[in-house]
Amino acid sequence: MPWLIGPAHATTDLSGYWLGEIGSAREKVSIGLNLQADANGRYDMQLDLPIAHLRALPLHGKADQDASGALTHRALHMAARLQDQQLVGTLLGSGERLRLQRGVRAQLPANTAPATPLSTLPGPRWTTRLGGQIYASPVVDNDIAYIGTTSGSLYAVDLADGRVRWGSALGYPIHATALVTDDAIFVSSDGGYLHRLDRDTGREQWRSSIQDARSSREAPQPNSSAWEWQGPRPLLANGVLYIGGNDGSVHALDMRSGASRWKRQLPGRIQHGPTGDDQHVYLVTESGLLQALNARTGNPAWQYRMTTRPGAAPVVHRGRVFCNDRSGQLHAVSARNGQALWQTQFWTSWIESEPSFDGNTLYIGSSDLRKVSAIDIISGRVLWRTDVGGWSWGTPLIAGDQLLVGMAAGYPYFLEHGAGIGVLDRRDGRLLSAYALPAGRGFQWGIAGSLAHNADVLVAADIEGVLMGFALDAMIQAGTAHSATPDVPPPPPVRIAALATSTVNATATGTEPAVNNKDP
Repeated sequence: MPWLIGPAHATTDLSGYWLGEIGSAREKVSIGLNLQADANGRYDMQLDLPIAHLRALPLHGKADQDASGALTHRALHMAARLQDQQLVGTLLGSGERLRLQRGVRAQLPANTAPATPLSTLPGPRWTTRLGGQIYASPVVDNDIAYIGTTSGSLYAVDLADGRVRWGSALGYPIHATALVTDDAIFVSSDGGYLHRLDRDTGREQWRSSIQDARSSREAPQPNSSAWEWQGPRPLLANGVLYIGGNDGSVHALDMRSGASRWKRQLPGRIQHGPTGDDQHVYLVTESGLLQALNARTGNPAWQYRMTTRPGAAPVVHRGRVFCNDRSGQLHAVSARNGQALWQTQFWTSWIESEPSFDGNTLYIGSSDLRKVSAIDIISGRVLWRTDVGGWSWGTPLIAGDQLLVGMAAGYPYFLEHGAGIGVLDRRDGRLLSAYALPAGRGFQWGIAGSLAHNADVLVAADIEGVLMGFALDAMIQAGTAHSATPDVPPPPPVRIAALATSTVNATATGTEPAVNNKDP
């Protein structure tokens, strides 16, 4: 029966289940909405979004139907109305169009492919337990891996056998990836400093304050959607180090002495490292701002407003700056003037990954989407997405025709994850091989940062403080052999937690993708 809106206007009751598609030319996916009107004619909504593993997810707040029949929900960027018995409009922002018709949930297409047996990657040649947890990515150069831990120490580890060459105690937790040059290592700490260390001995040569106080951060935990695990890595260009601080200050420092060249204040904390080109330095702040600064003077050139706080450092490639945020959008912005070029949805999932590139294709991981994606940088069109079974926060590593990715996991959480390393065919995204890590002891375990390699050694860092060295050639060959012999019966499957499981009910314990926790 119709709901009366005002004394002279009647609207159609939209209660019931609606299913169809949402998206744009960049990507279209299946979606279902269950609408139920309350006594005041306002609608409670539940979301089914198979690509994001969401089923019957209660959406925060109520949708309203105005006198013209339009159904709106401001926080969800929803505006839809009936046209020819279809519910047509927008939802989730960035230009995605919604087109639904009445149906039942059983008609909604599943987004999970049949389970595919995978070849097993060989285990590590060596493992080295370091103090504290590891969220930073290892940096490999000249047969040494350099990495910091939350215990406050930076380590140099021999790639041949995992032996610790030296460890340097800096006194504050290290979440940031180090910058390594011919004779020095630069790393930021939660003490609010940028440190320069001698590369051969680890002896600290200077520390320069990059913020007004020691950093505080919310540790990862299952009942929060605001936890932080990253730190800013400095950018080096023409003898100058660029880095931001937790107080929003941006610093240009002399790499030899740590002396200040210039300082600029931005609104919002800076948790991620800068990127740059010949003219500009680009930074993202926790207020959701992408800022371009003149590299020589620090003067603002332009700024771009994201939807919410960033998920990773910006990256510049072929005249475009790529940044992402925790609303689930990847942004491509003109490096020349800050104009938006496109936005591609990650369907409510955070994006904590920085992309890697091959020409006009970028490869990027995701959080609760659990997918590694290949995207055309010109149009933002999704070329493929592959479910790797866990949080893929690091930068996908390109190795010939393959991609190597690390995955992390957490428990308790609303969605099942698994930790390990996966090898994908980067031409079509097929997951070829996997190495599964055992479940950890805390809320999170597995690989948070990026993988690194030098010659025949692949290096990965487990959140629980273990550095691992793998035979890179053996891992590549395992994937190549499986890819090249599809008619040969595969070995027993190795599953990285629910690579092809059915959709998980999103009303269980957990926080990140629950749209009601991330609404502005």
